[in-house]
Amino acid sequence: MFRTYLVLFFSIFNYGLFAQPLTNFTAPANYTRIMELKGDLDKDGVDEIVYVYNTNKPDGQLGFFRVLYICKASAGKLQLWKENATVIRSSKDCGLCFETDITLELSIKNSALVIKQTFFNSSKHSSINRNVFRYQYGNWSLIGSTFTDNYVCGWTYKYDVNFSTKQVSIAETFEDCEEVKVIPKDKLSTFKYPFTAVPKMDGFRPGRVALKVPDSKKFFYY
Repeated sequence: MFRTYLVLFFSIFNYGLFAQPLTNFTAPANYTRIMELKGDLDKDGVDEIVYVYNTNKPDGQLGFFRVLYICKASAGKLQLWKENATVIRSSKDCGLCFETDITLELSIKNSALVIKQTFFNSSKHSSINRNVFRYQYGNWSLIGSTFTDNYVCGWTYKYDVNFSTKQVSIAETFEDCEEVKVIPKDKLSTFKYPFTAVPKMDGFRPGRVALKVPDSKKFFYY
């Protein structure tokens, strides 16, 4: 009986989250839209619209902070479903910027939002953050992350995390194109990590989290 009431409670709670009224979306007039993407993010057969804007707030690096908007289309109007100012790096947050701004890619796969961003530390050293977000249990959650750290003619470290299964994979590969005498052997390791919860989109900053690998002096990143 208790279990029945518990299931009913969470069903009503989740319904309330989905049923909350949305406000009409209008981006601030002094913001600049840089990206737009359409796709079904809640499996209702209707495409949502994802926007990325440059704000008018300087980031201290000759660039501007960015904001993510996820909107629903209803009765010919756009309604704001989600706003986030942490998952998209600022326009010049790229160390050594080869292009005008940081490299940013968005896609929608299996009703999940995929955000891929590349940070160039130097002409040879780059870091790629690929993060997958899904709306579940009334919130936007980070369900998967792949952090790739690459140095040309040196190494590639790839940290892959599945937060749903708590599975972590670390691939270390090395290359010789500068006649290095001793090259480390490639290595692949997988393990379970005791995440206490699936990370939420709010407050998450790509590439800023470092966790210690169990029974090791090494760390993995997302």
